[in-house]
Amino acid sequence: MVDKKIGMNIRHSISFTLAKVGVLIAFVFGVLISSYQIYSDYLNQGDSLAQTVEQILQVTESSATQAVYEYDEALAARVSNGLFAYKPISEVIISDDFGEVLAKKSRDIKRIKPWWVPEKLFGKNKKFQIDLNTRDSIDNAKARLVVIVDPYYGALAFMSRAVVILVSGIVRNIFLAFALLAVFYYLISKPLIKLINDLMQINPEYPQSELVILAKHKDSELGLLKEIINRLLQSVVDHITEVKGLNDTLELKVLERTSELDLKSKEALFSLEKLKNTELQLIEAEKNAALGGLVAGVAHEINTPLGISVTASSSLLEVTDELNTKFSSGSMKRSDFESSMLHLQDCAHIILKNSNRAADLISSFKQIAVDQTSYERRSFMFKAYIDEIVFTLRPQINKSEIKVQVECEEDFIVDSYPGAIAQVVSNLVLNALLHGYSDKDEGNIVIKIDKKGERIQLDFCDDGKGISVEHLGKIFNPFYTTNRNAGGSGLGLHIISNIVTNSLQGRITCDSELGKGCCFKLNFMASPNLDK
Repeated sequence: MVDKKIGMNIRHSISFTLAKVGVLIAFVFGVLISSYQIYSDYLNQGDSLAQTVEQILQVTESSATQAVYEYDEALAARVSNGLFAYKPISEVIISDDFGEVLAKKSRDIKRIKPWWVPEKLFGKNKKFQIDLNTRDSIDNAKARLVVIVDPYYGALAFMSRAVVILVSGIVRNIFLAFALLAVFYYLISKPLIKLINDLMQINPEYPQSELVILAKHKDSELGLLKEIINRLLQSVVDHITEVKGLNDTLELKVLERTSELDLKSKEALFSLEKLKNTELQLIEAEKNAALGGLVAGVAHEINTPLGISVTASSSLLEVTDELNTKFSSGSMKRSDFESSMLHLQDCAHIILKNSNRAADLISSFKQIAVDQTSYERRSFMFKAYIDEIVFTLRPQINKSEIKVQVECEEDFIVDSYPGAIAQVVSNLVLNALLHGYSDKDEGNIVIKIDKKGERIQLDFCDDGKGISVEHLGKIFNPFYTTNRNAGGSGLGLHIISNIVTNSLQGRITCDSELGKGCCFKLNFMASPNLDK
């Protein structure tokens, strides 16, 4: 439950917004009405001035006529002075029947800024006149009373009235704003704030309370809002009760499932450990099988030079026995001796050549076999070592017309793990022979090695049947093979991936298009550091 009550800035309240809108509307209408009033007053100002002057002239007409009739300049002067009692009149002229000026009087009207406004509003001075007819006047008499009226004072009166109209409108709007603000606050904002504060006092975890509102708002929108909120609160209470019951049931089910999952987790860990051990055994078996294949191949390869050496040795023994018999009997001739010695030399050359070949095979096999079983690190000539690996695989390669070409600099020396490299290359060759050339007896395998800084790029490409897209993403998975019936275990490429990733600290990818061969791209450290 929250004890803190909600406060609100009056400028952000609905009351202030409504009052502002109401005052704005009233201000617009007030401006329109005031503008109309001022404009009407402006139009009436000219007519009012003319009527006033005409009335004054009518009042003074008899006195002015008498002054003309009697040709009384003093009376005419008094008439002029009387007309000057009306401030807008700036000049008075009284002429007789012959147009002669009987009396003329003018004055300067003092103006204050802005003196140009009256002239802009009402124009310049206006002239008013009446004819003065006496009983002796002739038909063409020129007796007149002329007055010149300056609109300045009328304009000042008009501007004063306009200011009063505008100021009264502004004051009226200010009072209206405060009145509307007070009314809206007490009718809308105050009940809403009370409703919000009452809502804040309800415990959100279990809102059992109901909101209460004043009776006068019962049938208004506020009363409807209160009813809707109370319904929502009741719905929340019902939902909390339902959820609490479900939580209790769920906790029991979770405990039961946790126990089951714990048991199954232990079983899964045991099975996983067992599977890892099995995988290690299979990988080791795969290594041993590869090594066994290497032994069988080398044994088959050694059998040829050894057989030739045995045959040459037998021939050597026969010639030696024959030569010894002839020597003992004394029947040996010089020609017999010379032919026997030539034959003995040929046999010795044959035995030496094939013995060296067998020795080379055994040396290569011994080094590669030791490397694959020990994984010791040493420096070696990279191309020569790859050539030795290919040489030991010659028995498997020679079963078909497949050629293996190694492209690498002759003096490329690395300090790495030759056993790991030997197993990778031999597995790639055997994998190509088993899968890539399963339905063809000829082709080309190219092993290209480049040194790029501290890393080695080895591309193993063949022109075999290739790998389909659906199988390409799975070839490095353990036990995945498409040739299980032909003896494939599905571990060859998996072992290669593990060796390249872990032992050689590199990565391996494969690009292939069905029917056009495939290319394995290996990128690994030239001098891996397995201690890191």
